[in-house]
Amino acid sequence: MLSYIIGKIISINKKSVTVESNWTGYVINVTNPESFELGKVKKIYIHKHSVISNKNSLIEDYYGFINYEEKELFLKLISLNGIGPKTAAQILRNDINMLKTFIINKDIKSLTSLNSINERVARQIIDGVTITSVKSVPTSTKIAELISALKSLGYEKKEIDFAISDKQIIESKSELSDLISNAIKLIASGEEHGIIKA
Repeated sequence: MLSYIIGKIISINKKSVTVESNWTGYVINVTNPESFELGKVKKIYIHKHSVISNKNSLIEDYYGFINYEEKELFLKLISLNGIGPKTAAQILRNDINMLKTFIINKDIKSLTSLNSINERVARQIIDGVTITSVKSVPTSTKIAELISALKSLGYEKKEIDFAISDKQIIESKSELSDLISNAIKLIASGEEHGIIKA
């Protein structure tokens, strides 16, 4: 069974990368294409998902992850009834430590504030996924509300992730309106200085 590959990134698309390894090119679905850099050699943890189509032909897709922790959570998600690999990959586009923290805390409201998770899926995840460890992430309903507010204002995932990774934002005791204002200023500053890439 293929566990990981080490290869050169030769193409980056919206939801996948193409990796050349041992004279073979692999198209690999990834959760965060922006984590990869064109021309760089990268170790990618792999899951090969195989299904039989309606016409009895075998369809194989590769899903890739930047670390084993992400792959492990992906495997836990696709083991749940009704969550396929595409949905699991979409869920993992969210910050993984925040996702795991919400699961440990059984925080359905905060989970549903994240991309690709509705209440039914949130309950499934909380009931069916066991998390053994997570990096310390300050979390509160306020952060979940901030994520939801920024999404409704049209900000993209990379911009929201940039804002909520800021220590002053996640540890702030400000009111939500001030938190949103500070996050918007932070995102604008990140874009102005080229920290958030287009």
